[in-house]
Amino acid sequence: MKITSILSRSLSALALAMGASTAAHAAVPLINTDQGAAQGLASNGVSRFLGLPFAAPPVGPLRWKAPQAPAHWSGVRDATQFANVCPQEPSAFSGRSETEDCLYLNVYRPDNSDGQPLPVMVWLHGGGYVLGAGSNYDGAPLARQAKAVVVTVNYRLGIFGFMALPGLQAENPAANYGIQDQQAAMRWVKQHASRLGGDPNRITLFGQSAGGNSACLHLLSPPSAGLFNGAISQSGPCVLLRNVPLSDVREKSEAVAQSLGCPAGAQQLACMRQQSTVALMNATPPNLDIIYSKPPWVPAIDGVILPDAADKLLQSGRVNKVPVMFGGDHDEGRLFVALTFHLGQQRGVTAADHSLALKGMVGPTLAPLFTDVLYSPSRYGSYDKALAAAVTDNFYACSALSDVKTLSGLTKAYAFEFNDPNAPGAAPDPYFTWDAYHSSELAYLFQGETPSPVFTPAQQTLADQLVKYWANFAAKGNPNGPGLPQWRRFDRLSAPVQDLAPGAVTTKDWGHFERDHQCGVWATVHALKKLAVGIDE
Repeated sequence: MKITSILSRSLSALALAMGASTAAHAAVPLINTDQGAAQGLASNGVSRFLGLPFAAPPVGPLRWKAPQAPAHWSGVRDATQFANVCPQEPSAFSGRSETEDCLYLNVYRPDNSDGQPLPVMVWLHGGGYVLGAGSNYDGAPLARQAKAVVVTVNYRLGIFGFMALPGLQAENPAANYGIQDQQAAMRWVKQHASRLGGDPNRITLFGQSAGGNSACLHLLSPPSAGLFNGAISQSGPCVLLRNVPLSDVREKSEAVAQSLGCPAGAQQLACMRQQSTVALMNATPPNLDIIYSKPPWVPAIDGVILPDAADKLLQSGRVNKVPVMFGGDHDEGRLFVALTFHLGQQRGVTAADHSLALKGMVGPTLAPLFTDVLYSPSRYGSYDKALAAAVTDNFYACSALSDVKTLSGLTKAYAFEFNDPNAPGAAPDPYFTWDAYHSSELAYLFQGETPSPVFTPAQQTLADQLVKYWANFAAKGNPNGPGLPQWRRFDRLSAPVQDLAPGAVTTKDWGHFERDHQCGVWATVHALKKLAVGIDE
């Protein structure tokens, strides 16, 4: 069973938890963009402008080029329907898309602004850089509840967003076209914020998984400087992808080009630009497996968009210094173990699976310590839970903590962990409960137009608290506000992490989070790896 079809099943459950919009629409609102006038629709106190182009279609000679300015139009554009989704395999929220004309964004503007410029929240979707779209998320309830302009964005995915060939770098050394798309959208939002009812000096990026990683990359990317004023990374640490060199992506790109009959040489790039969208998709099936392999199409160190390894940039202070909120879910890894084994292979994790995965994370020398002691089935209750904990701690929790520790010395920083052990949306699983799995907080942040039928009263309260925290941060760079449990600014001495749990939002002080996720162990592992190989991971 393909990972994408498995993901579809779990995300379908999540979509139910998020609720549905049942509002009737009336086409009344108008905006004037630099490209022309657009008419949206209004309902439930929110005006929507959907499918607005922020860049020209990246097709033909523009495939694998920096995003270009969108064309002007005459008359009034219909902005009442979502536009195309970028090429991807089918998932819960989108069918298979084979359309490269996909660089569009969606704007949700609340009607209760009282004439004052509102904070702007720009959502960068997740999906492993191979799936997803801005239209997967209804920003209207969040816009109304947060009293903010919410913008959801598409960007190029997979081989279309992240291919690297010698011919491309000869044209322009800047790669990472999907990240460049996000930057183009950010420039569009900055330029149009006032016309959207927003404040161009209060623009917050927020994203989850690949979108959270993207938000962090914009902290490190020189072309992003001045385009945003705050960043929230949800389950997307800066070093999530372990500093991918462009040569790794180029090697994969060369292999794909060869398979499509485009050998190395002066004509290779022209040959690849002549390939059909479907041929490129079929040659590069998506891979969301982070347990045994690295995703092939991800942001890489190109020297321009990402000038150096993420950890080097952080440690040297080469950062766009804006307030940040970093965190994730307490049980991130349970989703990935479930997708890979329980749903993907219809079986549990074996001792051999457990050993192979941990060898991949820590190497053969340290693996016995991890399999038999630190992440043993006797300690966690099963091989499934032990492997899920290792995935959580290594790839997400401790990486995010490392990021926020460094950033706290450079700018105002806040740390959090979503921790609802009964988060709705999980697929039935005979091997373990999913608890606070990867992406489980999304249903709390993107609520439906009506209260979710799957939330308990305590969960609904937590959802409302999350929205208020995020809204306060977007408004003033600080999540605190009336009626909310205090959220302390992160500092290295006390290392406070806000524990976001139903009925019990509290602060975990120094040592609690680190012990829970064995972060001292993982910091040692990564330090030893660098010493052993002499390069960054």
